[in-house]
Amino acid sequence: MPEPTVTRFDTIVVGARIAGAALAIRLARAGQRVLLLDADRLPSDQPLSTHYIHAIGVDWLDELGVGARVRELSPPAYVSRLQMYDAAIDIVYQRGRAGCCIRRSVLDPLLQNAAVAAGAELRDRSQVVELVRDADRVVGVEVVSSGVKQRVYAHTVVGADGRDSTIARLAGAKEYWAYAALRFAYWAYWPVTRAWTQDAELASFDALVTFPRDKAGRFVFHADGDLLLLGVTPPLSELGAWRGNVEAAYLRALRSLPATAKLVENNQRVSNLVGIKKARFFFRDAAGPGFALVGDAGLHKDPTMGLGISDALRDARTLAAAILDGSERALARYHVQRDAASFDLFHFTRDVGDPASINDLTRMVFELVGSRADLLSRLARSVDRELSPYAIVPEAALLRQLVGGLARGRFSLLAPLLGTSIRTARVDAWRRELMLRLARVG
Repeated sequence: MPEPTVTRFDTIVVGARIAGAALAIRLARAGQRVLLLDADRLPSDQPLSTHYIHAIGVDWLDELGVGARVRELSPPAYVSRLQMYDAAIDIVYQRGRAGCCIRRSVLDPLLQNAAVAAGAELRDRSQVVELVRDADRVVGVEVVSSGVKQRVYAHTVVGADGRDSTIARLAGAKEYWAYAALRFAYWAYWPVTRAWTQDAELASFDALVTFPRDKAGRFVFHADGDLLLLGVTPPLSELGAWRGNVEAAYLRALRSLPATAKLVENNQRVSNLVGIKKARFFFRDAAGPGFALVGDAGLHKDPTMGLGISDALRDARTLAAAILDGSERALARYHVQRDAASFDLFHFTRDVGDPASINDLTRMVFELVGSRADLLSRLARSVDRELSPYAIVPEAALLRQLVGGLARGRFSLLAPLLGTSIRTARVDAWRRELMLRLARVG
């Protein structure tokens, strides 16, 4: 193999997907010399993603200059429905602002092209094999492309290379608050049918995440290309029953729920059936001497609330400001700011994603939120990342609803209430620790 050659940049971003490309756009626009690397041949799909983006994420795509194109390609989701048993909560956006579902084979190239247009250098089929260090500080990478190894230097190296991040591993970034998912998932694309556009029930929402009594979640998103993304998220305890029978089990789950049954009747999927059987969710150290992590490389959370892409765009925004500051202190502050911005949602989605949360207590909360305009407004603020999801329902309102339920003989609320109280106490203790860290970095 030839000897390494040397090139210098201000920032090297490893991973040219959503977080990495968004970061490269911001840095290049600010005048930095940016190298954007990706191990894959581009453009290519990223199948292990369900692609839904809430309106706040579309707002951040506007900042990057691709929001208008996304809205042209993707049908607007003005009403996103969250459902527990028969209790529904609708997140309603006003006209002109909406969520969307766009395939990664479409969205990723939009961002990559915008990064190149901003002045970033994009190299695909380029695999980072080592970090270059000066003492304990990262100062570059060794990358192999077309069989040639090259040593590339930069002031900052960023890992945006997904949950199995090479940069995180080579930098020794530690995991914390990590846990294994209690669900698995399978999904595929289907053509839009007349039922989607003409059925009265289906016409009442544009996106659906529902948890019926069998505890297997289903989701429906209207994607670009006039396609429906239909998915199932069963409890992990059912994985054995699905093995060797995935196609039949997936179809059986969709057909067993009236809303999704209407969408697969006389229909045929047009994509491969994609699945994640064993997921792991975690925080990783987001920064260290000369390096940083963004997107799933540094924070991978349960996707139930559909905020993964939006938060990746937000964190790229925050990291860009820290990198442009140029100081190690700014990177350390980014680390804690990211944790503070994501901590509550991370643990909230852990609770929501747990099959044990499919119970009468959660249904009662859905009933309460769905019946009150003030709480629906607080939910919308939470989805816009302005309010902690734990603050959607004030304690006094929850207590009144709980007392009323017990007075009416709903004693099935007691067992899940105890479990929820224990988890909340643990999260509160971790939150206090995080706030102390935030105070120390200023």
